[in-house]
Amino acid sequence: MADRSETVTSSKQTVITAATEKKYETFEATVSTDDTVTLGDFTTITYAKIVKKADGSDITCTINGAVLTITQATTTNAPAVGFAFGT
Repeated sequence: MADRSETVTSSKQTVITAATEKKYETFEATVSTDDTVTLGDFTTITYAKIVKKADGSDITCTINGAVLTITQATTTNAPAVGFAFGT
């Protein structure tokens, strides 16, 4: 288990209403089961999706604040791309 570094490939902010702004970010990381990916531009991630670069299959994760924890069993050093949305 390790906190893996990510390479942010895109970071945007969008206005939902005049009082509500949200961020979304795409990233790349190499991950294993129980690793974490901390996306420091966020306070709270409300949605995230991570897939393996090799075949596009899902890598399951949980969200706690700005930290994604990889929960996909038998994932070892898998190059992946992800998308996160939140504030």
